[in-house]
Amino acid sequence: MAGEVYSELELARRFRISRTPVREALIRLAAENLIVFHPRKGISAVSFNQKDIENLYELRGLIEETTISKIAANLTLKQIQEIQQLISEQEKCIASDYDEDLFLDIDRKLHLLFIEASGNPFFVKTYNSIRDCMDLSNKKGLKKKGRGDEVIEEHKAILKALIQRDVKKVKKALEKHLIKSKMAAYENVSP
Repeated sequence: MAGEVYSELELARRFRISRTPVREALIRLAAENLIVFHPRKGISAVSFNQKDIENLYELRGLIEETTISKIAANLTLKQIQEIQQLISEQEKCIASDYDEDLFLDIDRKLHLLFIEASGNPFFVKTYNSIRDCMDLSNKKGLKKKGRGDEVIEEHKAILKALIQRDVKKVKKALEKHLIKSKMAAYENVSP
């Protein structure tokens, strides 16, 4: 949890592994700006404020709007079917025992499909990095009653525009989705 301080030894004991893999994982998490080392105290998860969320969504928007513009006219039938399948999985997730982690995992796969279809590996790497940072606040945003259903409807609007091969509609639907997601994330962070 953000704010709690953990020790390397405590984590190694909790997961019943040696300290070396814990240390290596912590170094990687620190490189991704997901944790902070506190000398002689321990480690804590990063806590994001509204400005951080704004910056992350700005970058995410630039990547997704660029990729969606590139791929809108060229998506294959197979890719469209994959998007439909992922939306269906999100619907099943909500209909059964709503699990925000599973829902976010499916959401990530869906958006990653757009980005991977662009053929730009730098977009993919950057997107994965910012999604790692965003997922904690996104998960909290999904706890808002009805937000999961809204996300599904937003995804369906994006898909409909993609099927129509209408770049303007796709960009507009994506922009609406990202704004609503950002607003939901704002509700759970300090200013």
